[in-house]
Amino acid sequence: MESVDYIFGRIYEALHKAERVLLIAHRKPDGDTLGASSSTHRWLKSLNKDVTLFCQDSPSDKHIYLEHYGDFTDDPGVFDRPYDVVVVFDSGTLRYAGVHEHILRLPAGYQLINIDHHIVNDRYGDINFVLPEATSTSEIMYRFFEANGIVIDAAIATALLTGIFFDTSNLTNSATTPKSIEISGRLMASGARYQEIVRHTLHDKSVDLLRIWGIMLSRLRYNTRFDIVTTYLLNDDFDDVSTEAIEGASNFLNAVTGDGDTILTLKETPQGMIKGSFRSYKRDVSKIARLLGGGGHKKAAGFAIPGRIQETIDGPVIVK
Repeated sequence: MESVDYIFGRIYEALHKAERVLLIAHRKPDGDTLGASSSTHRWLKSLNKDVTLFCQDSPSDKHIYLEHYGDFTDDPGVFDRPYDVVVVFDSGTLRYAGVHEHILRLPAGYQLINIDHHIVNDRYGDINFVLPEATSTSEIMYRFFEANGIVIDAAIATALLTGIFFDTSNLTNSATTPKSIEISGRLMASGARYQEIVRHTLHDKSVDLLRIWGIMLSRLRYNTRFDIVTTYLLNDDFDDVSTEAIEGASNFLNAVTGDGDTILTLKETPQGMIKGSFRSYKRDVSKIARLLGGGGHKKAAGFAIPGRIQETIDGPVIVK
């Protein structure tokens, strides 16, 4: 098995030799994929590389404080250009990244690098660095920068801390580790704008988002037999609810709910699917999610199944 330092060395060599690089953040971007990709973008730009930063969906305005927020493009035309290296961040599959069709158009000759922390990963790259014990892909990139002696300035530190804070719910959820706390301290010492991150990602909740959370709170149920708290959103509740909103609600409920070890939130989609999001302190919910065709981490996982939610006197049930 290749060591961490060996793989880091391979990635560093590939990026250092490259002249043209395409960096890909996954669709419906969250703080982690944005933090990992934008920090790498800043480092490569400092080396005068020709770097393109792509995401199928534009980043949310709440991440406008990131130094390279304005450099993300959603133009699929970037896949018609030649690159030496293509890096995909925080995505278990190319489909999840939203580029499984686009990437087929890339001119031959590039090296594909897959950097992720999800235990369920297709290993689709020429170089795959998947580290499930890391709290986030941004934590992996911190370790990469550190291992290769790359200077972490305030902009890189802010991006990386954004990713770590997102995936650990500001160092409060069960994914938080001593290593992530140590790294967060180092990033703050490097100039990460901690207060700005907190203000934009924790405190700045839109009225629509709070209304969504209010509906979910009103539907909370505690199953004593399975020690699990559940809630749900119907397709008619809101026209468009992002995955990040659902995951944010799951993280919030997991942090404040006294009953139940595990939180399960369900959301209907217009396509006739139900998306589920697990959070837990003790259970390995990734095993449950995999049984339902999904995956994720031990303490945070998700899935999608066909069906709809039907409300009954005894509570919601899933029907085909």
